[in-house]
Amino acid sequence: MNIKDFFENGETMDIAKEMLGHTFTYNSEQGKFSGIIVETEAYLGEIDKAAHSYNGRHTPANDPLYQDGGTIYIYSIHSWLDMDISIQKKGVPNGILIRGLQPIEGIDLMEKNRKKTGFDVSNGPAKWIRAFGIRDKTLSGTLLNSDNFVFSKEKVQTPQNILATPRIGVPNKEPWTSKEMRFIVEGNPYVSKMYKRDMNLDTYGWL
Repeated sequence: MNIKDFFENGETMDIAKEMLGHTFTYNSEQGKFSGIIVETEAYLGEIDKAAHSYNGRHTPANDPLYQDGGTIYIYSIHSWLDMDISIQKKGVPNGILIRGLQPIEGIDLMEKNRKKTGFDVSNGPAKWIRAFGIRDKTLSGTLLNSDNFVFSKEKVQTPQNILATPRIGVPNKEPWTSKEMRFIVEGNPYVSKMYKRDMNLDTYGWL
């Protein structure tokens, strides 16, 4: 799979759904961290009131959104870090936020970094980044599969069902606040804000 083809050829919302079940890996000095993507959130660039590039806003910080599809964009929210992947061809600043990961490698280190165990290790966008030991924006602008970050060519798991919901933490941006642009693996306990009653602890929502 050509990484640019995956992130540039298709509708942003469809790509956000297709990312579910792929692995995301970070080869760091601390060790190897890897997890399966279970939750994503799409942002449609210049037309999207909730997007960092709304109305064509372009700064040195959000420049990765304007680069080739598959470019990492790391940014801070309330002293925490989040990560988007740029979507569409260079110059079209769409992004997809990786909101939740199911850990598969480096779990002991993740628990150490987060000082947490269980689902709370990586069931949120800032949580998994901290679990992976990412503490700053140094790697923002890195292209996936070119250096530290690897996105798997194939899915390693197939969701039994994908739910679309409104995005989280996007108040006062109507009509964009209510749009169903967050995609989750139904029942997966590593999805953020997942109620215990909705968790599928047998299959974690995979086929």
